[in-house]
Amino acid sequence: MVGKLRRKLILIVAGVLFFVLLLLLGGINLMNLWQMTEKSDQLLAVLLENDGVFPENIKMGKRMVPKGENEPPKEKTEKPEVSDRLGLFGFRPSEETPYETRYFTVTILSEEEEVINLDHIASVTEEEAVAMARRVAASSKSKGQEGTFRFAVAEGEEGTVCVFLDCSRDLQMAAGFAAVSAAAAAGCFLLVLLLVILFSQKAISPMVENMEKQKRFITDAGHELKTPIAIIAANAEVIEMCQGESEWTRSIKGQTDRMNDLVTQLLTLARMEESNEKANFTEFDCSWTVREAIEPFIAVAKTKNLVWETKILEGLRIRGEEARIRQMVTLLVDNAVKYAPEGGNVHISFQKNGRKAELTVYNTCSCLPEGDLNCLFDRFYRADESRSRKSGGYGIGLAVTRAIVENHRGKITAERKEDGIVFRVILPEK
Repeated sequence: MVGKLRRKLILIVAGVLFFVLLLLLGGINLMNLWQMTEKSDQLLAVLLENDGVFPENIKMGKRMVPKGENEPPKEKTEKPEVSDRLGLFGFRPSEETPYETRYFTVTILSEEEEVINLDHIASVTEEEAVAMARRVAASSKSKGQEGTFRFAVAEGEEGTVCVFLDCSRDLQMAAGFAAVSAAAAAGCFLLVLLLVILFSQKAISPMVENMEKQKRFITDAGHELKTPIAIIAANAEVIEMCQGESEWTRSIKGQTDRMNDLVTQLLTLARMEESNEKANFTEFDCSWTVREAIEPFIAVAKTKNLVWETKILEGLRIRGEEARIRQMVTLLVDNAVKYAPEGGNVHISFQKNGRKAELTVYNTCSCLPEGDLNCLFDRFYRADESRSRKSGGYGIGLAVTRAIVENHRGKITAERKEDGIVFRVILPEK
């Protein structure tokens, strides 16, 4: 139980940390790509506005005025400066920007005539430039990505102007930044995970201590209760021997039997949660065990006029503790017979499901519980208090059943089916 709780804590912390780092890493790299794209689009806009070249007397939105001359006043029709369009995270160009930028332009005059400018790039031939320009012009996109080039298209006075900006260096930097940030995130993840593993035992120690105290209390109280229960039962028998059986002695004996059964189930549950040893596991014929466990309930089912149906595959063997499996089947079938209404149905099936064994116990129910039925496996949970008192249930039998199944590395679930409930147990084979 402690190991399972510790593993669950480590998995939860690891999952949350992985999600946060993934979100942070993705956000940073997406922002980096977005800034790179914005920078390229700003440069392309300047090139398109100036017929595919950088202006000689404009510092990307700031006019360069010769010494001794006054800056002419801006006219209302003047285009907005580039610096006015940059925004909070915009690219801030400098005088070196025209010399650092690798680009080329293609102006498509007609279907067979183009004007090509490859003065600012050396890695592209005229044929490649024309092919790229024809391709992007046919796509009807005003801007986009073509391989490692960012392009922009606009209609000019002479024809369609296509400007291509080489982004290979920016892409390499983005890839390098992504690799470095991923490595840093992985290192942080492993470091935090190592620290969580080292300190997880200390983190759960208060909870483990409380759980151990509860288990110890249940075990000690159970053993202490057995003695007075046995004395009360013995005294009732002595009274019957001296004065004969009466309504009161029968009631005393019935209540002591119920109390003894409750204490036994509590002790069983506590022992199974405290010990993870599987040394008593042996291979046995589970089909025979299931058939033998349900046989005593046939007579009880007849007294309630239940429609009794069993379907058990012969020779199905598993590896486990036969006594515990018998107890698990008994508890499930007892629960089905106990809560099935007069004239209802009880169906029991034990079949092979792939490489596992599957036990299903179905019973009709006059009042189906609402919500998640897996809460039926919680200790002392009873969906119908009045009916539980009549049937003598304490709400601990199904908790014992789940403990037995989990101790055998299996899985148990409760589901609604038609007008009843079906309990499904999956156990690994031998």
